[in-house]
Amino acid sequence: MSPAPFTFTTLGTAGGPMQNPLRSQPAHLVMNGDRPVLVDCGEGAMGQLKRAGVEFKSVQEIFLTHHHFDHIGSLFACLGVNMMTMRRDPLVIYGPPGTRAIVDGLIAACDVPQAIGFGVKGQTLPHPRDFTQVVEIDASSRIELGAMVVTACENTHYRAESEAGQPGPLSLSLRFDLPGRSLVFTGDTGPCQALEDLARGCDLLVGELMDLDHTMGRVRATNPHMPEEAIAKIRAHLSGHHLSPEDLGDLAQRAGVNHVVATHFAPGCATPDTADSYAARIAARFKGQVSIGADLASY
Repeated sequence: MSPAPFTFTTLGTAGGPMQNPLRSQPAHLVMNGDRPVLVDCGEGAMGQLKRAGVEFKSVQEIFLTHHHFDHIGSLFACLGVNMMTMRRDPLVIYGPPGTRAIVDGLIAACDVPQAIGFGVKGQTLPHPRDFTQVVEIDASSRIELGAMVVTACENTHYRAESEAGQPGPLSLSLRFDLPGRSLVFTGDTGPCQALEDLARGCDLLVGELMDLDHTMGRVRATNPHMPEEAIAKIRAHLSGHHLSPEDLGDLAQRAGVNHVVATHFAPGCATPDTADSYAARIAARFKGQVSIGADLASY
């Protein structure tokens, strides 16, 4: 059974690039009425859609928040399985500048399997270049998809807010306004005023979460010979470009949202034994409803 209209389903709640044995890579589903919209497309997204009761060929739109591999790893699979199952309906991929170059490369990589087909004489597979369209978006974009309106802001996953708007790669947070309900997906980000403004008054805030001390402990344990300079650079990125539980709670409280769902967990973070402790850390800063995201849960 597919999710109910106007729900957000967390298909994959891991944070990459390391594999998480308990969670799939980042991908999520917004139901625009009976119209499924994929948000990010991490490894395993096609299988997770099926487990959520949604056929991948029914997805007409994909939104990418940014181009780190854990968020785009299944794009090639998406194009390929749609080609092999004779898709002819349009598939529109929205994402920051650079999305077109990525998709063009993947489409070119489909040339060989498309030419092989199923080895049936006279049979020709549709080519992804014939059914795929790319729309590059930024913080000024407004996309109307039937009853749903999508807006965005640049967040701080790549750079500080003082550098916003300058040339270079963009990482976006997305807001989905639906009839009677509003959803904001932070994507990957650090603390960000633009995101707080985007999330103002929304019903559901789906936010990434980073446990810095836990993650740095794993980095040191798995890389015992890594130079301290490299360790410092990793720590600086993780601390400035991601949200701690306290950051997520503060964001939700200041934005006046109703419900927070935490996602994007590194391996070993938010396990069944520790999930409640993360919820408590968020709740210490936020007075609304708090959930620790699980794969294939709907909100």
